[in-house]
Amino acid sequence: MSTTDTEAYPGELDMLRTLVRTLRMVVRPTTADLNDVRRLLWQHASDDGAARSLTPGLTPRQARLLDAIRTWGGQWNTCRVLALYSLTDPAIVQRGTARRDLDALHRAGYLALVDEPSNKHYVLARKGDDA
Repeated sequence: MSTTDTEAYPGELDMLRTLVRTLRMVVRPTTADLNDVRRLLWQHASDDGAARSLTPGLTPRQARLLDAIRTWGGQWNTCRVLALYSLTDPAIVQRGTARRDLDALHRAGYLALVDEPSNKHYVLARKGDDA
């Protein structure tokens, strides 16, 4: 697995490594250094949040879902996504996760929503479709 598969945004792992190196240099076995540690952790959380919000794109799981939809086509609902996740991401068992992933692909313009009574599902968006 490459770092691009595990990073939420480019440079995430480098940022974490730098934080760990800094903490190793700053932290001593006394409690006087805890304020510095807290400050560094808050700064990292702020930088991490800013980087995540500025990074467009899909999570690795959403990219796998999009690849499956492109490969197999057809109608996709939360039940079908959970069936896929049972093979590709066994830890994902909540319908809400599947629903959010489908919605993220829809908002990104990859999927079209078909909102029929008792049959809400998504299909691969075609060029010219309003997403």
